[in-house]
Amino acid sequence: MNKAELKAKLYAAVDANAQRIIELGDWFWKNPESGYKEFKTAKRAADIFRELGLSCRENLAVTGVRADFDTGNPGPVVAVLGEMDSLILPAHAGCDPETGAAHACGHHASMTGMLSAACILKSAGILDELCGKIAFMAVPAEECIELDFRMNMMKDGKINAIGGKGELIRVGAFDDVDMAFMLHAAVAYGSGPHNGFITKKLTFKGKSCHAATPQNGINALHAATLAQSAVGMLREKWAAANPTFRMHGIVTSGGDAVNIIPDNVTMEYLIRADKIESLVRFNREFDRAVSGAASAIGAGIDIETAAGYMPQYDDRGMEDLYYNAVAELAPGEKNNGSFFHFGSTDMGELSTIMPTLHGYVQGMKGTAHGVDYVPENKELLYLLNTKIILSIIVDLLADDGKVAKDVAARRDGKLSVGEYIKLADSFNSKFSMDAAEL
Repeated sequence: MNKAELKAKLYAAVDANAQRIIELGDWFWKNPESGYKEFKTAKRAADIFRELGLSCRENLAVTGVRADFDTGNPGPVVAVLGEMDSLILPAHAGCDPETGAAHACGHHASMTGMLSAACILKSAGILDELCGKIAFMAVPAEECIELDFRMNMMKDGKINAIGGKGELIRVGAFDDVDMAFMLHAAVAYGSGPHNGFITKKLTFKGKSCHAATPQNGINALHAATLAQSAVGMLREKWAAANPTFRMHGIVTSGGDAVNIIPDNVTMEYLIRADKIESLVRFNREFDRAVSGAASAIGAGIDIETAAGYMPQYDDRGMEDLYYNAVAELAPGEKNNGSFFHFGSTDMGELSTIMPTLHGYVQGMKGTAHGVDYVPENKELLYLLNTKIILSIIVDLLADDGKVAKDVAARRDGKLSVGEYIKLADSFNSKFSMDAAEL
């Protein structure tokens, strides 16, 4: 069969299984779990793989799952990814009432498309028309949240990376993979590069005393406030150096009682940019500013820095396959095309070492990461999502995998796994300065 015939057979199988696919999507929507805690989600994925007769590797990077379809014909290995985790958004109507977890990111659709594509490929009986291997992977912890929890996991040796894809690289789950792609739920079709980022945890250390006699203490909250002003004043400089720059922080603990001078105040920050060299520079200047602010007040400070995600760039050839599928399957639907995303994705870890695609599929409404972000069109969100994934697989691996082989050969600028790990680890650091003596 030619590619058009293969796709038509797969699309018909999707339509024949539409209700089951939608029910799967609804199940993931109703069972949100945050990063490195996706135990129900991982079990559902593993159960589906086993029902397909596939052996699967479980507990990869804590909760990750991988199952492979081997076509029996030599060729490249293509990884199709589904992101498992959710956000924590207790105000969302679809949240888990016990944990506050909610799929206000749309990862439920990512899992649905990946697993449905696996099911359709198995049932359609076309694997012998393809070459190489398709690695279907349920991946954990894309959202960079619950930073204390993840840093404690790192301290305990349970993980070595904040994000799930970086951890999967470290445990060898991608060692044999030549390229990877995934589709992410959105309000429109599109693609494009993303910022990378680093994470900061700040602890300002003062001396407590009665708030009515502040001369007897060192106010850690004042140090944190001054630090906010200091890094805020750097925004102009950084934005001029790199227009993609973004920075945002929160106070996670600001004191315990209003009549006590705070002696321990904690904050978290993310610093984003599209270039590694910019992140290196901003990292250095940020630390200088916040430690200087602490010193001005007489407070101490602990700065914990961890590599977040690398900047992400799509492979142009894979991007073309995605847009060809969108043009065929979703003509007339909203399509933003390729544009720069100021947010981040840990697909950046993979795009550092191999060709990747991070595309978006329509079907949600509202504001991403907001309380109004909910499914609107399940046909687009689940069914066309699955069809686009299948279309890309066929385009890559049919005709003796000529397209996939061309993609796999595009290695300019890519790092080896060892080089990637060395780069990521270079951001991990701790700095400590004690409070002044009164």
